[in-house]
Amino acid sequence: MFDQDTAVHVTTNEPDRVCGGNALAVAERSFQLLTTGPKPLGLDGRTIGQGLPGRLVSLAELRTLLLERSSTDDLKDAAWKELVQRTRSGDPAWVVGCVGVAMPGLKNTAARALRTSPERYADDIVSELLTEFVAQLARIDIDRPHIAARLMLWARKGALRARGREARLVPCDPTELPERPAAATVEDDPVHLLLDAVRQGVVTPDAAELVIATRLEGLSVQELARRRQLPASRLYQQRHAAEVHIVAAIKDGRISATPAADFAGM
Repeated sequence: MFDQDTAVHVTTNEPDRVCGGNALAVAERSFQLLTTGPKPLGLDGRTIGQGLPGRLVSLAELRTLLLERSSTDDLKDAAWKELVQRTRSGDPAWVVGCVGVAMPGLKNTAARALRTSPERYADDIVSELLTEFVAQLARIDIDRPHIAARLMLWARKGALRARGREARLVPCDPTELPERPAAATVEDDPVHLLLDAVRQGVVTPDAAELVIATRLEGLSVQELARRRQLPASRLYQQRHAAEVHIVAAIKDGRISATPAADFAGM
């Protein structure tokens, strides 16, 4: 399923430009400052439960724990519910904390968006991704499951929006044109459609992520299967089923690509 292994997944071979002097790099440095030293920013494991140590767990440690394959969906949602609630207290440190815990997934999402984009647009795309993620901390419905996955879908929407906007500008340098047609010309509508499908329960966040990655971002099913350590046939079947459900929902009028109040609280 679309869990921490996908939504917040450590990737060791991301392009250097994702980790350079952009907004994510600044946020990661701020996160490190907040989570090191004698009084690191953290959560009480006794409050979260779900197998966390019964003590203060720094957010840096929490990030590592949530990435472990043994981490359950209940633990992820309990931790993220508490994290998002803290951001709504008005203390900006918790916003930085949330971004830091989500950093592996944000970098992974940014890297996908940047693969077929000219380097000069990288900072704008990454900034839009981060802006959308932070904006949704105040809006996301934390009483529904897959909080981190849904936040990551919104972040991806921001990246695709920025990439689509920049793609309408013809690069001056022909060497910066992608070698193959890129999904960078995607408008907001397909992303809105998938977000609405998730909100309406037509497809899971995992299925939406699969469609976005392989249909809109140009990632092959085989490559995604390799990253997830799953048979490609399973992902093909999952994508086909999701697309069948989406088409049926469109015909029934249950979902629409038209942005309706930006699906606040998804």
